[in-house]
Amino acid sequence: MIAIRYESDGTHRRICTDGRGLHKEIEQPPWLGYSLARWEGDTLVVDTGGFNDKSWLGLMGHPHSDALRITERYRRRDFGHMHVEMTLVDARMYTKPTIKFTEELEPDSDILETFCNENEEDRTQRP
Repeated sequence: MIAIRYESDGTHRRICTDGRGLHKEIEQPPWLGYSLARWEGDTLVVDTGGFNDKSWLGLMGHPHSDALRITERYRRRDFGHMHVEMTLVDARMYTKPTIKFTEELEPDSDILETFCNENEEDRTQRP
């Protein structure tokens, strides 16, 4: 199993690596979907499905439907650089499915906590 902890909001993601299949019917679909991984040579391939339709794609809040399927391909180019290719298939919402980017390692850094409380308008104001 691979566990990913997101720095921005403290959530985590679980990616199963034991060869099981995606759940067809999930009573309570997870916000981040149900992820399975396998190796294709030196590339880690992660297939994710079973999303609910309440979460967003990215920090800009792009919507998706519960039909969303994501395939991620991670390949380490060299120390400190990982190529990532994501294919998003959701015919109800999008027509261009693939994005590519490179993740860069920030050595000697810490995972910091993130709070967004300053100027929070939705909180109940206390006297």
